[in-house]
Amino acid sequence: MSFRRFLIKRTAIAALLTLVAVSIIFATLRFLPSDPFSGLVASGSLTPEQVAELRAMYGLDEPIWVQYLKYIQNLFTFQFGLSLTQQRPVWSILGPALTNTLVLLLPALVTTAVVSSLAGMYAGWNRGSWFEKVGIISTTFFRATPIFVTGILLLIIFSYGLGWFPAFGMRSPIANPKGLTNTYISIDFLKHYILPFTATVLFYSGDFLMLARNSVVERKGSEFLKLHRAKGLSEMEQLARAGRNSLLPLVTYFALRTGMLFQGVITLEVVFAWPGIGRALVQAILNQDYPTVQAAVFIMALAVIVMNLAADIAYAKLDPTVEAGDV
Repeated sequence: MSFRRFLIKRTAIAALLTLVAVSIIFATLRFLPSDPFSGLVASGSLTPEQVAELRAMYGLDEPIWVQYLKYIQNLFTFQFGLSLTQQRPVWSILGPALTNTLVLLLPALVTTAVVSSLAGMYAGWNRGSWFEKVGIISTTFFRATPIFVTGILLLIIFSYGLGWFPAFGMRSPIANPKGLTNTYISIDFLKHYILPFTATVLFYSGDFLMLARNSVVERKGSEFLKLHRAKGLSEMEQLARAGRNSLLPLVTYFALRTGMLFQGVITLEVVFAWPGIGRALVQAILNQDYPTVQAAVFIMALAVIVMNLAADIAYAKLDPTVEAGDV
């Protein structure tokens, strides 16, 4: 199968998965027992006539299939509409929140991938050493512990106990930064950043360490390393070559994990009150803010699917047997 045909097939699968994901969230919200305005009528804040006007304004009085078609059209043109509760464009809410999430998670993932992969290669090359044992036990412990539990432990020790770092938020209440530089490059931001960054690194370190370790273990007795050993290469030079040949699963896993970062971000952002897209989604769900929930889930699902597609393409490029076999 040609690479072009492989790419078309994988892209079509990705588009279908995106459609299924956004359709599920649309149906889930519409089948809830109440709508966003029911509470306002019950509390006396709005009359039934005023609620009817609001429902008409947001198109909630139209047939369900009309709502669905408009929803799909708006999502795929990135027109997310107005928030039901904040009365402003959804993108003005989710755009800054998404930036805050990426600022937190992408550096954490890159750091984890680089440091844990190098540590895993060294551990695999030195099987049975104390470094390997400590590395496996510690990273497995943090991987098995939910990320919000690790976050709470860090808060208890370093924020409430030692008082080294602030407990919540992305900046101090009195801080009023202007522009991206002042917002993300300051001592105040760094103090708020360290604990959620550390929790993320600890949670994902086990995956990369074990992948790199196992890959090096598999290659340690291979013929090509015996050849390099016979040529007189040092231990570190042999390890470097074994590590280079172990990059395929690591690169693929990095792409997959980048898309799936949002899976753990919701609880992490709630624990640290980090103003990211996960926390915005939770608040929107509590308020039954349909447009915001739909847009946030769409962005998260799209990230997962696009990065899965990127991983498939990278794997096919690095290992032509995948492209030839296909699925």
